[in-house]
Amino acid sequence: MTYETHAPYDDDLDDKDRNFWTATAEGYDAWIANDFKDQYEVNWNILAKHVDPNIRLLDVGCGPGSLSIRLSRRCHEVWGVDVTPEMIRVAEEKSACEPANVYFQEADACALPFENHSFDTVMSVNALQTMDQPEMAISEMHRVLRPGGELLLITYCYGEATRSEHNALLDWAVRFDGRAMWHSFTFTQLGALLAAKGFEVVEAERIWEGPVVAFLRGRAIHS
Repeated sequence: MTYETHAPYDDDLDDKDRNFWTATAEGYDAWIANDFKDQYEVNWNILAKHVDPNIRLLDVGCGPGSLSIRLSRRCHEVWGVDVTPEMIRVAEEKSACEPANVYFQEADACALPFENHSFDTVMSVNALQTMDQPEMAISEMHRVLRPGGELLLITYCYGEATRSEHNALLDWAVRFDGRAMWHSFTFTQLGALLAAKGFEVVEAERIWEGPVVAFLRGRAIHS
């Protein structure tokens, strides 16, 4: 399955992508609060419905850890992983005063450092569209889920964005030297991707417009 990929620059993409997230780590929470507060409150309300005090949760692409920390107050244990060391550093600093059931680790979504079937729930919020190999990342999320465990996926559907929305995204990237990439998923493609990687899609909806943001809940099927 292939998706259109956009990047302001094409050379040394991996390094520039990492540099982008390093540059945004320190001020990421303030940026989200200023520009995306309403959208992230929608995200929170959805995620909070699907966690409980008995689950072990993995947050893939956790950034500076805000959602991981907030959800740890409702879960038995939460792990947050991110490929950017600076994001993990910020997350660990923030979690120092939190209950000792939230942990952070630098890791690639395509090579998660956990055993098979070791989590009850995996979530990934507004991260899949930025991953170099989203298909492999979804396969890894499936691998670490127990049979019947759930994937909570929230991601942008840039494949359904208007030209003005794409231009706004480009302007946003340029604010940080244009060092970013994103995949143009459509809502339908995301459902097909989960199904192809061993998930039964039990819930799928568009939760935001301008551009479209999708929420998909998938149940892991293991042979």
